[in-house]
Amino acid sequence: MAKNYYIVYSPPIFSLMPLYGRISHPSDLLTYLCEKDAAQLNENNYCDYLSPVARKEKKTMAETLAMECYTLTYIGNLIAKCDPLLSVILADGKRRILAQIITRQGHKPEAVFITAMSANFPSAVAAALALNHGRIPVILGGIHVSTSPADVNTYIRQCAPFPELISQVTGPADSGNIRSILADLKSSNLKDSYSGQTSLEDGIWGYSNVSAMPPLKLEHLRKTPLVGDLLVRKFRVNVTTPYIGCPFNCSFCSISTLPKGQRSFTVRDPADFVNELKAYQKGGVTAHNRFFFFLPDNLLLGGKRLEEILDRIIAERMKINFAAQISIDVANDEHLLRKLRLAGATHFFIGLESLDLRNLEYIGKHIVRDVHKKKMSVAEYYHGQLRKIQKMGISVHGSFIFGLPFDYFNSLNDHTGVEIADFCVHNHIGLQPSILTDLPGSINYRESQAAGHYLYGRQGSLDYLVALCLADLSETNRIPFDRLKKSSLLICYIAYQAIQRVGASRSAMKNAFVSMIEAAAAPTLNGLTSLWGRLEDGLFAFASQLAVGLYKDHADMVAYSHNGLKGIFERLYESESDPSLKKLLGSWVAQFRESPATPGG
Repeated sequence: MAKNYYIVYSPPIFSLMPLYGRISHPSDLLTYLCEKDAAQLNENNYCDYLSPVARKEKKTMAETLAMECYTLTYIGNLIAKCDPLLSVILADGKRRILAQIITRQGHKPEAVFITAMSANFPSAVAAALALNHGRIPVILGGIHVSTSPADVNTYIRQCAPFPELISQVTGPADSGNIRSILADLKSSNLKDSYSGQTSLEDGIWGYSNVSAMPPLKLEHLRKTPLVGDLLVRKFRVNVTTPYIGCPFNCSFCSISTLPKGQRSFTVRDPADFVNELKAYQKGGVTAHNRFFFFLPDNLLLGGKRLEEILDRIIAERMKINFAAQISIDVANDEHLLRKLRLAGATHFFIGLESLDLRNLEYIGKHIVRDVHKKKMSVAEYYHGQLRKIQKMGISVHGSFIFGLPFDYFNSLNDHTGVEIADFCVHNHIGLQPSILTDLPGSINYRESQAAGHYLYGRQGSLDYLVALCLADLSETNRIPFDRLKKSSLLICYIAYQAIQRVGASRSAMKNAFVSMIEAAAAPTLNGLTSLWGRLEDGLFAFASQLAVGLYKDHADMVAYSHNGLKGIFERLYESESDPSLKKLLGSWVAQFRESPATPGG
């Protein structure tokens, strides 16, 4: 008899805007995604509705950077720990498709656990409805379910033929609620809802009954002259986290409305974290297990625990290089910065957000007081901080938000995007462009809904459900500010122009070489004791900067129309109401319409 199993699923994001204004029921998602009439869905053919057509997928930036979904891995290992007798199969709808898993196993899973952010919640709805027709229990969780719990009832449970097989987890998954869910599944007594409190636990890694997916590869690096194929074959990004959660309550963040108990800052035991890093390398150190991405929103939040982790890595003389998100404040602590570098810090993702102090005040950026105190421009302040980090051998790319109230557009060649691109090129940093978006569940989103500032539907409507696919920060979902002519098209133009310049091959290669030289001049502990280690430090810095240059490739995939789907520019141009903007941008937008030669086709 085939072994019983669970599936843990993180659905893809799909381009759903062709459905906007044309959807009458959540099951219409299945008709669109699978190109099969959802009215014919039943228990005998439900698997036919678990294979959405790939050409309608939106590739995420995390995919482009070959970063695995840590939530998927963590929950898979958590279930495996709580039920070691059953296998746990991880799936992302791309490398592993639900229909293929069920067909190959030859029988239905005990349950499918689905984790969803806002952008892929519509995909979760579609999968849950198909699985429910197959009488397969579905447990939904993730940030969207936690911050917008009513959506599960509105779009899934009320539309499902067997609502008793639909459950949701608000707050984090933890051992307590997973054990309760598994016990209730076995007794056929699944509850509507479960609530978790502990965001992160020790020992939730390395379980042999978890079936991982084939690793993601940085395929877009293949085009790099001379070393592209080598980088794709050798370079891997391993994702893990020493701590999670946030003590702050930023209005733009989707966790801002969660109860404090469900978003509390939680730290793993440093020994457990370092042991996991060592487990990656138990068969020896290679390029496949050398580079890590540490997931905290801000690595500095670890405080003394961060220093303890770094001390352990250094004491163990581990051969690792890592990237992490961190605030610009790290430049103010030379001792910590040096320790980070010795432990293997190679690349930092830093939220710079804007070069206009008024924008930073608008979003509540904490460095505003320091900029005022030093009587500098934002660009001057950031330049000084960045140089401290780069001189330590750590490369950087900055995240900037486009569409803030004091962004400007004077002409096609004089706007905020040009200013930010010039800054990035001058400072040899990469650029991550994000569009100002009210994330569902955030304070900003609730205020936007109350004031009617939203663009694509009130929460609870079907248009809202469809437009959740835009919550990947690729375009705005709120009425833009006056200085940008209230135009979503204009915001995307500004952001696209910025990434085109910063991510251009010449700029990306120059940044990569500069980063490589600085990394070799200020090596990690391994580089201090070995000439080969110093060379490796340089190569990992080089690869890191080339990888963040892939933001340009991702922007092209989103921008161009292809596979019969309209890209951002063609779609937003058609909905643009300002005739002067349509005249100004008409010939430029024409290049993004579908043709056999367009990128992403």
